[in-house]
Amino acid sequence: MQKRGQATILVVLGIVLIALIAFFLFISGKISLKPQPEEFPDVELYLQRCLDDTVKIGQGIAIKSDDFKSSLEEYIKTNLPLKCNDFSKFSGYNINAEAVNDVKVVLIQDKNLIVEVDWPVRITKGDKIISLNKFVSKTSLKISFCFPIIVDRNCKAIESKQINVMGIQKKFNIGDKVSFNIKGSGDVCVAC
Repeated sequence: MQKRGQATILVVLGIVLIALIAFFLFISGKISLKPQPEEFPDVELYLQRCLDDTVKIGQGIAIKSDDFKSSLEEYIKTNLPLKCNDFSKFSGYNINAEAVNDVKVVLIQDKNLIVEVDWPVRITKGDKIISLNKFVSKTSLKISFCFPIIVDRNCKAIESKQINVMGIQKKFNIGDKVSFNIKGSGDVCVAC
């Protein structure tokens, strides 16, 4: 009987000790009984849409350059923080978006485009703070213009023609390829 009484006392002391620790953690604010949001989906959705829009605009600009991938990466790195800086509609939030650290553009053979962005954004609302760093945009590669010229099945001009489309002036001779070589995706015919 004496051993049973000692065990009971130890169990009661253990429960009291755990209750005291929990009480002090609760008082210090490390434990909260009210549920707290783990994320701020409205801000995250805004940032994601902003990235997607920047990628779409950047495609049209980068397609005109000699190196599509590098041009798109540079465009996003420079313009994303400028285009996605109006956080005034998020009252009660403190949002700190830093400069973009890194952008990686991946072109897949079936003309899918994946853009990974390392962009530190810190969101504070009340006593809740989250930090976001990684954003991903997946889309199909869009060619937003075409050259009105007749081509054969290999996308080679079968007529000579001077063309001015979206600021691109080009003189095609018979046999010239009417395409852009997009690294990672191969030649993309832009004749229509």
